Amino acid sequence: MPIIKIALVDDHALLLAGLKMLISAQEDMRVVAEAQTAQEALKVIPATTPDCILLDISLPDMSGMELLPLLKERLPSSHIILLTMHEDQQYLKKGMELGASGFLLKRAMDQDLLYAIRTVYGGGIYIQPDMLKYMVGNKSASVNPQEKALALWNTLSPREQDVMIQLAKGFSSREIADACNLSEKTVATYRYRGFLKLGISRRSELVAFVMKIGVLS
Repeated sequence: MPIIKIALVDDHALLLAGLKMLISAQEDMRVVAEAQTAQEALKVIPATTPDCILLDISLPDMSGMELLPLLKERLPSSHIILLTMHEDQQYLKKGMELGASGFLLKRAMDQDLLYAIRTVYGGGIYIQPDMLKYMVGNKSASVNPQEKALALWNTLSPREQDVMIQLAKGFSSREIADACNLSEKTVATYRYRGFLKLGISRRSELVAFVMKIGVLS
């Protein structure tokens, strides 16, 4: 089993300890570096070459938004998930423009955090569902419907996309589980998260969605 190497950057010692405890309890994850300031992060993290960096936006010596491109420059293959206390669409949009792979509210840092880490490690993008409205909502009216749909689709992990396509083709959860060597419960989880991210509730809506973006002929 590959181990996901994770670096933590947060100036709150208690939160840092909680994150480390949560992550260290996972068989496929390991914390390889910790930092409470931007300068400390730049000093200790690059040598550990983490797969994923959890980056608090609010740091005492430099904004996490300023630190993000510096870390990406030194560690272009590391996936960075931004952490914040507040819903802020400007941070979300700017962070994604700067190369972040995920955006998570601190109040959701339990199973959602673990899921986000595994998603970005697998090449996907994770945006907390509460925040998706800012990426594809009415405020982006200048973007055409297909581009909005593609933006939503790209928030799914590769596995979620695969399950969505199989569901749209008419396969049952049991058939998908057997074909992908997964449990039905796992398939159900992918289905739930996929439907939530896409803003749909029925298979017929899923079929229409994937046909619109061209992944199902």
